[in-house]
Amino acid sequence: MQPKHSLLPQMVNTIMHSDISPHGATHWAEGGYLSAFRAQSALRRTTAGLDLHQSGPMVRVLGLARRGSKTRRTHHKSRSGCRNCKSRRVKCDETRPECTRCQVYGVTCDYNLAQYKDARQQSVAAASRNGPLHRNASLAFDAMTANIDAVLQVGLSDEHRHLPGSSGGDNLGVLGLDILTHFSRMVAVYTPRFAHLKQVFRERTFYIALSEPCLLYAMLAAASTHRTSVLPSDPSQSMVAAQLRHDAARMYRQELQSPIGRHNMDVLMSTCILIGMFSFFKERIDPSESWVLSDDSSAMNWLSVQGGLRCLIELVNPWLNESIWSDAFKVASTYEFYDDHRMGREDLDPDLADLCDINDETTEETNTYHWPLRMLCPLLRMPRHQPEDSRITNFMGRLEPGFLVLLGAKDPRALLLLAYWLALMCSSVHEWWVDARVRSECQAICMYLEWHGDQRIVDLLEFPATVCGYRSKMD
Repeated sequence: MQPKHSLLPQMVNTIMHSDISPHGATHWAEGGYLSAFRAQSALRRTTAGLDLHQSGPMVRVLGLARRGSKTRRTHHKSRSGCRNCKSRRVKCDETRPECTRCQVYGVTCDYNLAQYKDARQQSVAAASRNGPLHRNASLAFDAMTANIDAVLQVGLSDEHRHLPGSSGGDNLGVLGLDILTHFSRMVAVYTPRFAHLKQVFRERTFYIALSEPCLLYAMLAAASTHRTSVLPSDPSQSMVAAQLRHDAARMYRQELQSPIGRHNMDVLMSTCILIGMFSFFKERIDPSESWVLSDDSSAMNWLSVQGGLRCLIELVNPWLNESIWSDAFKVASTYEFYDDHRMGREDLDPDLADLCDINDETTEETNTYHWPLRMLCPLLRMPRHQPEDSRITNFMGRLEPGFLVLLGAKDPRALLLLAYWLALMCSSVHEWWVDARVRSECQAICMYLEWHGDQRIVDLLEFPATVCGYRSKMD
């Protein structure tokens, strides 16, 4: 059955142009978002299965399906508003479970406290469910669900005709819509960290994803992976995330087999960024799982895939100014030290330069360590209190294949340079997909180099070991 599309353009337009004030937004680790995610209700086929009152553009659109059309009289007072609005002497809109003013002001609304539950409000909402606004919103909700279901069915392989967490094809659209709503919350958080990337995902990718299985699966995979980081005790979330990551990677590989050009550059680059993110993610800190301490070469894939975006940009460079990512990439291009290809050792750390046999005549072509060290040293000099996340993460996507070969062979000097970068990530980049990975890999490298590196390398381990929390086994 073909999905209903008549209301989709209006919904997506509202999603992409809705205004969320940056003044009341906080980092989700600090602003109550974790508790909101944990309060997710069980998936059901009706709108009652989704928490449609949380912040985020998509959620506000879908919220029409839950709110009635009863018009409030202009002189009617808010007698059951939340305590925060009463104390600030402002009119509360009584939206449950969080009123709009509390969301904008950046405080936790106290509607979730039992003493402020208002049974009368529920009866008013029930009385208005037959109104025209509710019927239209319900049709839009059904159309969006049907559209997502159709796109997801295209992407599913024959052996996986439904995802974990959905009992069959009929529920696939509901599950997908719920996870896509979670993705909307992720990118709706206004922070200086990766702001230019989040803005593109927030404003430009939803239109594309509703017709492109490759991108839709990548967005769902990233959102479901984030859920596993905030709901670590729920095994069903891990199963859903693992299946979505597998399907997203499979469809991305298939898309790469097609000609790459203007027509699919936005899909491929958006998908590549998301795959790089959830490939980097690690559920728990465990150095023993690193490729450095094992014989599993695939354990290094999290780093190997990070260079994919650079290759795509080179392929679509003739049309890059037409891409939705054009402005965001221009921000990254202002990082002048990534274009510093000077020969010699000027401005390099002298101890690291000596270790890597770099002299005044050394170039990138004659010494594989030269380019990584040239990128690394300016990062080491940056103040730690400044939000320079993108500058630091760009390092891994600019590593050359020759250096990756040295890392795969567990070359001590290459591992030490990587450990310094991982330590910078530990101390400066605080995102849900970063911490467990960088600490695990940095501790594994410190452990390996302590036993296999020469004394010069061991003497240089203090910075990465201290930052990642590694305790020497030789003390």
